[in-house]
Amino acid sequence: MTNESESLISPAGQAISQLRVEHFHGDTIGLPTGAPRLSWDYETVPPADSEIVFHVERRTLGAVEPVVQETRVPADDNVLCAWPFPALASFESAVATVRLVSRSGEPLSPVSEPLRFETALLENFDHFADFVGPSWAEPETDHRHLPLVRAEITLRDKPVAARLTLTALGMVEAEINGVRIADDALLPGWTVYSDRLDCWTFDITDRLVAGANALGFWLGDGWWRGRLGFDGGWVNFYGDKIGVAAQIDLVYPDGGTERILSNSWDRAWKVTPGPIVCSDLYEGERYDARLEQPGWSMPGFDDSSWKHVAEVHYDTAKLVNAELPPVSPIERDEPVSITKRDDGSWLIDFGQNCSQRMRVHMRGLDSGDVVTMRHVEVLNPDGSLATRTLRRGQQCDVYTSNGTDAWWEPRFAMHGFRYASIEGYKGELTADDIDCRVYHTDMERAGWFECSDPMINRLHENAVWSMRSNFVSIPMDCPQRDERMGWTGDISLFAPTATYLYDTQSFLANWLEDVRGEQLRYGTIPFYVPFVPLGVWAQSAAIAIWGDAAATVPWALYMDGGDTDALRRTYPLMTAWIDEVAGYLSDDGVWDRRPEFAIGQLGDWLDPAAPPDNPMLAMTEKELVATAFFAQSCRIAADVARVLGEPADAIRFGELYDHVRGGFIGRYVGENGIMTSDTQCAYALAIALGLLDDDDTLRTAAGDRLAQLVRESGGKVATGFAGTPYVLPALSRTGHDDEAYALLLSTECPSWLYQVKMGATTTWERWDSMMPDGTVNPGGMTSFNHYALGSVAHWLHARIGGLEPVEPGWKRFRVAPMPGGGITHASTSHMTPYGLAACSWSVSDGDAGLSGTGRVMTVEIDVPVGTTASVEIGSEPRDLPSGHHTLTFPF
Repeated sequence: MTNESESLISPAGQAISQLRVEHFHGDTIGLPTGAPRLSWDYETVPPADSEIVFHVERRTLGAVEPVVQETRVPADDNVLCAWPFPALASFESAVATVRLVSRSGEPLSPVSEPLRFETALLENFDHFADFVGPSWAEPETDHRHLPLVRAEITLRDKPVAARLTLTALGMVEAEINGVRIADDALLPGWTVYSDRLDCWTFDITDRLVAGANALGFWLGDGWWRGRLGFDGGWVNFYGDKIGVAAQIDLVYPDGGTERILSNSWDRAWKVTPGPIVCSDLYEGERYDARLEQPGWSMPGFDDSSWKHVAEVHYDTAKLVNAELPPVSPIERDEPVSITKRDDGSWLIDFGQNCSQRMRVHMRGLDSGDVVTMRHVEVLNPDGSLATRTLRRGQQCDVYTSNGTDAWWEPRFAMHGFRYASIEGYKGELTADDIDCRVYHTDMERAGWFECSDPMINRLHENAVWSMRSNFVSIPMDCPQRDERMGWTGDISLFAPTATYLYDTQSFLANWLEDVRGEQLRYGTIPFYVPFVPLGVWAQSAAIAIWGDAAATVPWALYMDGGDTDALRRTYPLMTAWIDEVAGYLSDDGVWDRRPEFAIGQLGDWLDPAAPPDNPMLAMTEKELVATAFFAQSCRIAADVARVLGEPADAIRFGELYDHVRGGFIGRYVGENGIMTSDTQCAYALAIALGLLDDDDTLRTAAGDRLAQLVRESGGKVATGFAGTPYVLPALSRTGHDDEAYALLLSTECPSWLYQVKMGATTTWERWDSMMPDGTVNPGGMTSFNHYALGSVAHWLHARIGGLEPVEPGWKRFRVAPMPGGGITHASTSHMTPYGLAACSWSVSDGDAGLSGTGRVMTVEIDVPVGTTASVEIGSEPRDLPSGHHTLTFPF
């Protein structure tokens, strides 16, 4: 007999959507675990005591008939549900569906759309391929001629299944029978190669045929041995020889198997210099089409003049399976103008600064003709290319024609630019001759925002574009000059914004693995990860904000995704950082011990009052900044210890937090709330990091003083890296939204909208990267694509849009939009682990009886199933269950 609650629920009303595995989206190959967790969303609330039928059809590689397994799990276990079956083996695939049923087994929903996923080669001892590469003497450093590697194989039949496991010391692109296997770029990506190297899995079943087949590999220097970083960089940091490791596991129709391995001993693998004369990630690529060998990756090619490969040693125990999406061409960037200049060169404006590469139709050229392509972020006032800020990373590609028309794009370089010049191009250059691709790690978009003010919308888009430009295998600082390092301070501050805008769970978790590895190697958190000793930064030392990424980034990931397993993986990283810095504190809890390297604490780095050539000369005491951020890390560590069931650590870190916070207040906050550093940064940190929450009098006085400083500045920002993410939240937390909006909406330098007014399409490194007269800031450290100051988007989401997580994984979230600044409507949304949370509001004329002003605020709220929205609008906060809600308030 069906009970009443079940009889009222139709399968159509209980649709299940967004079935996904781990933190991947869509069908997935190359899972790094045999026990993957699954998640899914509900359209409506499941009835009490309902369950999920978890159905899987699993196949080992090449198997015809699946093994069918089915079990039930609680209906509310729909986020990162533990794998309920025996673990999958290497290359074992699964087709999974879920369906909601009553306890008695009656269907309450249709069967979900199937999700297909497959594991990678899971055991290190199953890696048998050798790394192979050039067998000739190469220059010891720089501009080495890049090789092609090939092999021919003969298959006794067309396989029913074949998998390629691919990685490289350097970079690699693979072809089979003349066709590129994927459009992924910069594989295998950048990890700390001395600790681990990512392997990537490809389904190549359809690429292979019975009989003769050819395998071809382009190799590049990449991060392995290319010149890395600033101050001259470091070449051959991980090794001086490049090589590819390729392993094919295949199954024939009769069930027989075969394994094909790259190696130097069977004499089937050969190598020769290719048409890429040299390639550098920063400087660009030189390509000579006259050196092309047509058909080189096709069977039957005459490779008698090629040399046999040489083996390059690498410890296969360090091979791991990639846990993040690849770098891919995400979209096209169409030119907005193409102009022929007096010298015969062409200037192309793509309208958007970002990480991208041009694919150009080289036509009408004679053999030996040279086409040079240069890439810059901005132009000088006279219209010339602004190359000074690129330093050594000149982003210059050179193509030499063989007299045949062809499309060409660099393979192993990446550029950050809006403008490009092309010199030596014959004939007319049109948009049809340019195919520009935007590149970044292929993360899923998760957060959106728009409002009635177009300048704020542009500001938000700038933050999005800077994030995209710099999330290229690792979270870099900039995509254009000779740097592009994984600075820990930038992501430490930007992580809450990043996790809102994109699903960064696997991307940042992967990077944090390397942060932990470098911490073990150097005894502290380096300034950037992977760490390459360079210039004044060559000696690692503990500095605030940068090192605090050990706490802030894992916590941002946890608040967004609710993944306790991932949090536990980063716990040793976090606790080691806390324990290290605890030893640097004075008796009163203040971190005033100078780090043991030349610069010392960086403090409020790039304070707008600092001179262009010395970004460390901030107005706020560095020890104040360091102590504030360490207090936050202690609080996070205590919270994490409680989540992970580590009570002794929770007590220890909690007491340390109280000690540090007490030292901060005692040393830097006067009895009247005035701080020893009377700056926007100091008050913003004290308020937004919660250091004054136990004393309403101090907190109110500090908020009033911060608001006064903003008014006295004429609405100009007076904070650098440290204070900028917190100044608007601090104003809002103390009831000064008017001042917050004044600061946000200012168009005078320094301000966020000054950059927009000056035509920025990304977030700048400096408030004044471009001066009001259009000239580029004279400082040697000037970038037009740094994401750190884009952390203001977090306030746009939380305060203008009105969404912010309260509990991990958005299980409970706050809805608290605060209109101001003349904005009449705004909306924001975020894809939580449970589904889309959204808030949209508008202000309009209404019933004068409802509002004394005759104005009303209408708010539309979407609450995903499994979550609760805490609405904090007006005088009576309320909780809303899942569903769509429309609320009206006097305004």
